[in-house]
Amino acid sequence: MLKRYLRMRQTSEALSNRVLLTEKEQQVKVEYQQKADAIEMAVKLIQDDDVRRVMEFRFVRGNTRWGTVKRFGSITDRSVDRRIVRGVESVAETLKLIGQIE
Repeated sequence: MLKRYLRMRQTSEALSNRVLLTEKEQQVKVEYQQKADAIEMAVKLIQDDDVRRVMEFRFVRGNTRWGTVKRFGSITDRSVDRRIVRGVESVAETLKLIGQIE
């Protein structure tokens, strides 16, 4: 879901800008809005500030892994990867808790 976050947010916003929606488009809009909102909340709930900043930069802003490593150049690429892993675990735990994933 994290990799699809940006696409879900863009799709739901594009559908929100349309006047008439089919039933399927309305369902997709609502589903994508709920999932994107849940991901944003889960990222904001990450307790470790360093992990949260890496996750926001990488997934919420839609940057690549390499771009993230370059942005956080003061730490090693392995440390960035560890923070991403911890962040993904935290987000998954939150999404499971609220019933977005099983």
